[in-house]
Amino acid sequence: MTAGIQRACLWSGPLFVAVFFGGILAAGWLPPPAADMSADEIAQMYRSHVDGIRTGALLIAMAGFFQGVWAALMSRQLKRIEGDRPLFTYMQLGAGCVGILVVVFPSFAFAAAAYDPGRDPEITAALHQFGFLCLVGMGFPAILQCVAVGMAVLSDPRENKVFPRWTGYANLWVAFAFGPGPFILYFHTGAVAWNGFATFWIPANVFGAWFGLWFYMLRRAIESEAAEDAMAELSDVELQVRRG
Repeated sequence: MTAGIQRACLWSGPLFVAVFFGGILAAGWLPPPAADMSADEIAQMYRSHVDGIRTGALLIAMAGFFQGVWAALMSRQLKRIEGDRPLFTYMQLGAGCVGILVVVFPSFAFAAAAYDPGRDPEITAALHQFGFLCLVGMGFPAILQCVAVGMAVLSDPRENKVFPRWTGYANLWVAFAFGPGPFILYFHTGAVAWNGFATFWIPANVFGAWFGLWFYMLRRAIESEAAEDAMAELSDVELQVRRG
């Protein structure tokens, strides 16, 4: 894969963040709607903001496209570390691909709820709750992805490492920060509800910072790989000249 293609794929990270949170903003869900809203309140929200929610659902689903590109690029650089035994590379790629579904499934739930907002409020509420429970609570693929990246970075035996070791520890910390998400199943209010401090606001900020960090680190890795390739080509040319 050429450096130019990788540089283009690198922008999938910022695009994912922009499109995903653009969808949240379009739906009017920043801050997120309360987890303890009644079915009638949820139905009224959909009826009064139906086009915004439809647009938001479309954008959230679209973000999954960029997430897939990002996971592939991350795996490409991790494979430089693991070579022909890419356990953590494949683990990261698999988790990233499953993570696409954690974005797409909620978007279709929101779209279904907004498709016919005049239906029984209980149905609209169930679809809406499914969407948020999945979007905020099912963070296991992201946790696995961060653990895989962290372990791959920490296992790098090279003297000139692809990524600094501290980024491996940072990834393990990010995985820990995503940990409270699944517990939203037990709460309708407070810090561990889906709109809570521990399950939405901290992970959302950590999520954005993680993409910013890895945009920089991947760009640096792409350039270092390009430099290594250039040196290898130069060495091959010099070897051919000597033989000639």
